Amino acid sequence: MPFPRIEEIKKMRKQLDITQSELARMANVSQSTIAKLERNSISASYEIVTRVFEAIENEGRMRKINRTAKDVLHSPIVSVLKDATLAEVSDLMKKRGYSQLPVMNLDNVVGSVSDETILNQLRQGSSLDELSDIRVESVMNDAYPVIPENTAVDMIATLLSGSPAVLVQRKGKISGIITKSDLLKLI
Repeated sequence: MPFPRIEEIKKMRKQLDITQSELARMANVSQSTIAKLERNSISASYEIVTRVFEAIENEGRMRKINRTAKDVLHSPIVSVLKDATLAEVSDLMKKRGYSQLPVMNLDNVVGSVSDETILNQLRQGSSLDELSDIRVESVMNDAYPVIPENTAVDMIATLLSGSPAVLVQRKGKISGIITKSDLLKLI
């Protein structure tokens, strides 16, 4: 198995959010060995380096298998009210760099709006000035699916094949959002 460079151990460990002690236990080496490898202050044997990288790889594989919505979601969620205008939505999307947003009525999700929603209004003959008068509730799309935080990533991928985003719920409240690009970042 070709290994990354030893200098990558610290970066890989931090990406997995594990301590030196946890990695040492997984690789059956001492914590000080991990610390020395990360500082590049020892010349470790092939056997030790193999155990460390295999431990990192196994942990990464396990975490990908066991990832849930809670591990992937973006929070806090950015949304718009149903009585916002499309011009306000467009400004918010540009400011935040989003292409779609959930539409809320108080604490309830009632729909969604996207850059495509706004472009459709322009294609249908609305002028840029008229976008200031068009309310989101009159042109919004269906609401995104809502899932619990413990939903597995593979189920989220299935839902995202039919929706641009999913909302994540915790104890009856929306706690975050997951988009297709969020899942692609896991690859």
